Amino acid sequence: MKISLISAVSENGVIGSGPDIPRSVKGEQLLFKALTYNQWLLVGRKTFDSMGVLPNRKYAVVSKNGISSSNENVLVFPSIENALKELSKVTDHVYVSGGGQIYNSLIEKADIIHLSTVHVEVEGDIKFPIMPENFNLVFEQFFMSNINYTYQIWKKG
Repeated sequence: MKISLISAVSENGVIGSGPDIPRSVKGEQLLFKALTYNQWLLVGRKTFDSMGVLPNRKYAVVSKNGISSSNENVLVFPSIENALKELSKVTDHVYVSGGGQIYNSLIEKADIIHLSTVHVEVEGDIKFPIMPENFNLVFEQFFMSNINYTYQIWKKG
């Protein structure tokens, strides 16, 4: 199963502040929507709580607290390992979209990283992990918006 990480980060690496995402960038969210449409998203419980259920996506939520969901598009797992094992039975590709602990656990297993660097520095306590040395930049595009950002695709290898 292919694992893709997808995230927006500030210039100082911040992806969140507690349960909040510290910025809203016009256009950048459209990239997320386009890439993840009709795909599986692997997320932690706090990220899931903050983003909610987006239409036309399926969710694998990792929660140590054993939350439950009546939504048929949401599956809950006690660990990342359990989630990956079950997802490998139903899909050949999963997008990992946070939070910090999930990114840290899966960055070395990722095949592709979709990273939008938002050109601001923000306060926050959750940072995206350092890019592993075995990833190569294969695409980069700068976008002007209410807050400028650069979208990059990194591939392992």
